[in-house]
Amino acid sequence: MAGKDFGGTMKFRDSSGRNVTLRGNFTIFPANASIEAVVNQDGSADRVATPTAPRAEISFADKGIDLAAMMGDERRDVTITEEFTGVAHLFTQAFYTGDPQSNRLNGEVTGVGITGAVYRKIG
Repeated sequence: MAGKDFGGTMKFRDSSGRNVTLRGNFTIFPANASIEAVVNQDGSADRVATPTAPRAEISFADKGIDLAAMMGDERRDVTITEEFTGVAHLFTQAFYTGDPQSNRLNGEVTGVGITGAVYRKIG
């Protein structure tokens, strides 16, 4: 079903068995480099590549996860599955990044990222 289809139910699980209920905001940064344009004094354009690691930003329901412990976890494999599209996102040897914030009005955690040594999209 993938290709032009998006959305639907998404499931998050890491290799410790932790399941996180995503809130729908799930953004992938799959590249291994960030490319920036620079302009030389003669008007010609060059580009500068800065190495990066594959990563994702997530938001999820605050269902009692110890966020401080989560951020200090050892590296884990992370799988995020899009049930509607049949696409799976695999992060190998991933760790949590960011500055988590828990919105107590709506129960949403934002500011959490995942960075992995390897990213693979299946489907």
